[in-house]
Amino acid sequence: MIGPVEPALLTAWVGYYRALGVERFLLAFHFTEHACPERRHAVQAAYREAGVVPEAVSVGPWHEHTNTRLRDLLGTRSGRAGTCWPTPMSSTPSPCRCPR
Repeated sequence: MIGPVEPALLTAWVGYYRALGVERFLLAFHFTEHACPERRHAVQAAYREAGVVPEAVSVGPWHEHTNTRLRDLLGTRSGRAGTCWPTPMSSTPSPCRCPR
């Protein structure tokens, strides 16, 4: 999940992982209603230019459930719903014991 980051940071991040062989990105973007519209458009242009198609883009207030909703959406789209996503120390998902 990504908010209104610096477009150059997003471009560098995608480039770094592409250089490592990552071909598919499961990203969700959330922009609060207070986010600068110019920044939102610049971030959207950056991910389009990088060839990234986000799984979700949401705009509105940031509520307690926003992270959970977007995380669960990404988990479902990845085929890992109900599991904790792998960390750098583990490449195997485990049954989810994460707080929900």
